[in-house]
Amino acid sequence: MSKIIIDTKILPIKADQVEVVPTGAVGDISRETMIKLLESADPKKNEEYVDFIKRQADAKKAALDLLKLVLGLSTKQIDKINSELEESTIDNYVGYVESLLQGLATGSYADFVKAQDEDNEEVTDPKSEEDED
Repeated sequence: MSKIIIDTKILPIKADQVEVVPTGAVGDISRETMIKLLESADPKKNEEYVDFIKRQADAKKAALDLLKLVLGLSTKQIDKINSELEESTIDNYVGYVESLLQGLATGSYADFVKAQDEDNEEVTDPKSEEDED
């Protein structure tokens, strides 16, 4: 069976990486989590703000549950991750794990962040806009 290597150096756990077999169950929870994350990104038309926040909280719980299952972590380790890392770092790390599970990325978390930064530079680079004129 093929395995996915997930870089865990950024997490406050002992392992530097975890090998994961991309089983059907892992794929299912990955897709379910991705749906919740995407649906919680923006408020729906005429939605009460509190309902939007509840959807975001539900998506965050799903993301942490994904990490717990995929990385084989304990509740105590998940609580430590949640209390020690910035929320934006957790969100980005979940994006990294999701990308690996969906086959959209390979490599380390640092490589993932670097690729994201390069993509953002391409979109916002003022020189590229000047060159178009």
